[in-house]
Amino acid sequence: MNESTFEKIHRALRGQTLVVVGGDRRDEAIARLKSAFDLQEVIHCQTRKSDASPKRFASVLRLPGILLAVAVRGLSRTHHGQHVHAIGRDVGLPVIDFYHIPHPNKLAAEIEELRLLDAIARRARRAS
Repeated sequence: MNESTFEKIHRALRGQTLVVVGGDRRDEAIARLKSAFDLQEVIHCQTRKSDASPKRFASVLRLPGILLAVAVRGLSRTHHGQHVHAIGRDVGLPVIDFYHIPHPNKLAAEIEELRLLDAIARRARRAS
């Protein structure tokens, strides 16, 4: 990924809110994402493999200011990931799957690979 692409992604995410769904709290990973992209907030909705209900995160994903959702599939039930994607489709929220909370460079690379930058930028303009 070239530097200008990372800068475009950074500009699109700056001041926005990202939701991470899955697994246990990882303060360092959450702080790294927030800092790297100058996010207003990173909301981490923890999940438990023993709890099949999406109630821990469903209402958060429907908040109007959410720009992007990260589904941490390796740390949650398959059912949780399916719910995250279904809600994303319902509200027009881009969702990216990872097995762990991603490093900022990995998140940027995935946004580029999935060609989500335009969708994220449009959603950010609507939230403004």
